[in-house]
Amino acid sequence: MKLRNEIKNKSWWKDFVIGMLATAVGVGLTFEVNSLVERHNHHQAQRQAAMLAIYDINETIRELRTYRLREDAFFQAAMYLYTHPEELETVSMDTLWMAAEYLTFTPAYTPEWYDDSTEKVFTSGMDILSNLGDITFYDNIQECYMKRRNLLNCIQMSATFKKPITEDFVTEYRKRVATADLNYNGMMSRKAMAGLIREMCRVQEVPLYMQKYLTRDRLFQQLIDDLVNINQENQFIMNISNEDMQRFVERHVNQTMAAKPGILVGCWTTSHDRQDITYTFRKDRTVTSATDMVWKIGMYVEQEDVNVSILAPLSFSINGQWTLDGDSLRLCFDPATVEIMSFSVDFSSLPKSALERAKDSLSIYQQQYLEAVRQQIQEKTMWAWSTRVSLGKSGHIMFWEEQHTLPWGEVETDKTQLLKSR
Repeated sequence: MKLRNEIKNKSWWKDFVIGMLATAVGVGLTFEVNSLVERHNHHQAQRQAAMLAIYDINETIRELRTYRLREDAFFQAAMYLYTHPEELETVSMDTLWMAAEYLTFTPAYTPEWYDDSTEKVFTSGMDILSNLGDITFYDNIQECYMKRRNLLNCIQMSATFKKPITEDFVTEYRKRVATADLNYNGMMSRKAMAGLIREMCRVQEVPLYMQKYLTRDRLFQQLIDDLVNINQENQFIMNISNEDMQRFVERHVNQTMAAKPGILVGCWTTSHDRQDITYTFRKDRTVTSATDMVWKIGMYVEQEDVNVSILAPLSFSINGQWTLDGDSLRLCFDPATVEIMSFSVDFSSLPKSALERAKDSLSIYQQQYLEAVRQQIQEKTMWAWSTRVSLGKSGHIMFWEEQHTLPWGEVETDKTQLLKSR
């Protein structure tokens, strides 16, 4: 009996010890697994933050290269016209416009390559440093942003970048331009633009500004080289490959899905350049574009010696066809179907004395403007185009991307976002 009790006691103790060990091992494994999961999640968060910073700097490099290419083309246009004044009346309007923009100062201008929204995230506090986990990488990111800020400050403050022509110079010239040399949007004709460039080239500071072109260009190239080298080091430090970056862009930047005919059917609205445009896509592959906009009519009032901009609210529609082939959306509108739904002219910006003189003719002027507007709409050359199309994950946002080559050789991508209303 005594031996049997001892055996029972030993068996109970054995079961107790095994149970305790199993519990301890289970708790230990749970903590270890949780720790591994936490470390993995933290590591992934570090990589995501690092790739966001690398992507932002890569975008800056891309924008800087585009900006530098554009500046070179604009410089070439300005220099050619400065050294060939006899050809001012024969060169293209694009060349005249490029030269004028190259030489004219625009206040409160921030270049396209400077977007500090991501920079603010990475300079907001020491929490970012702990999340990134690598002091060298963090310092590299700060150095990239510092170099970018330094170039922006140089553009805004240095005499090397100070453009020689002011907006007041252009405004004063416009006052002397005859109404016949302004179109219905108040833009100058080629003859008027040629005259403007001729007067610009007489300004003493113009040749001095163009002589400093190479200095400005070297500063841009130096920043591009620095950012490329630092970002390559960043990817090496964080063990991020080019394939990793591509997957990051596809997952977090290009969050779209393919367009399908059934989803496109409906009304889609976009706003651009003070225009509200609604496209109504139908199942039978017809489409109607309805536009609400404010037309600007430039006018020089000679007796009062003043330029005014007359506003003319306009609504019109046009019908056409649409086809979808893969990710290519083709729109083809018929100018003969243009319908002016509403049009009015606000003459209130005219001087009172001019209004008094023309009060009996205002309705005639409005009708003339209406016919001119209708003609411009119908003669528009871009009533048929193709665009790369995609949809947001919700199916309520549509993206259009169109590429075209600018006069200076740069390939530009126009992006349009449309919202589905019903």
